[in-house]
Amino acid sequence: MNAAADVLGHIPPGADVIVPIGLGEPVTLLDTLEANADRLDGVRIHRMDPYRERAYIRGEFGDHLRHVDYFLGPGSRRAYWAGQVELVPTHFSEAALLMRRSTRCTIALAMVSPPDRNGYVSLGTSADYTASFIGEIPFFVEINPNMPHTLGENRLHVSQLAGWCSSDLPLLEVPPATPDERDLVIARHIAGRIPDGACLQVGVGRIPNALLSALEDHHDLGVHTEALSEGIMDLIEKGAVNGTRKRRHRNEHVATFCVGTRRLFDWLDHN
Repeated sequence: MNAAADVLGHIPPGADVIVPIGLGEPVTLLDTLEANADRLDGVRIHRMDPYRERAYIRGEFGDHLRHVDYFLGPGSRRAYWAGQVELVPTHFSEAALLMRRSTRCTIALAMVSPPDRNGYVSLGTSADYTASFIGEIPFFVEINPNMPHTLGENRLHVSQLAGWCSSDLPLLEVPPATPDERDLVIARHIAGRIPDGACLQVGVGRIPNALLSALEDHHDLGVHTEALSEGIMDLIEKGAVNGTRKRRHRNEHVATFCVGTRRLFDWLDHN
């Protein structure tokens, strides 16, 4: 497959489609599904934290194409309040298991980086639960040169792809939230309780951003986290985070998705 419309022939009635979190949304492929929703029957898209507010999320295509959310994002909150979104509350670490148990997991649609010299594409900013389905279900991907090639267990060889299309769309950028004075006070209090050598799991938002800034004088911190932000990147660049005391993945920084601006995406590419 080398055209987005060809994916339609691979989505049977009642299909459950897995889509990555946030920035991993395959924009062109989902545009194609929406434009041809009348050709679909009972298709459900399963994902977390969508950033774009799409027509299918708003329920505009009825039972042809519906949204199932595992963590409400800016693109799905209003539709959920309007009764158009099915919400499945879950811990992030259990999302893939829950998808396996409650859906047919028919196919995955994802945005990926271009192939490297060995023929591997990467899920880039959004490995998340999607990476756990590699080798289990067909992957139809949108290859985008703006997606960074990240390393780890989130890569597919081109021979593993069931199909692909190309795009050159810019990734959505989410600038770090600016903390206020109260956030900074809280962050300093928390930072004082974190010892050198600690391993961090960090969320997103004003207080996490303030906390990361307050850790600049710490030493030998490690990162094993869901979200990798520009604050973590800055701590790595300054040497406060180096992973030397981690018991697993020592000297490596582990995350499952990232949120930030082009500055972060460029830093992640093949890093």
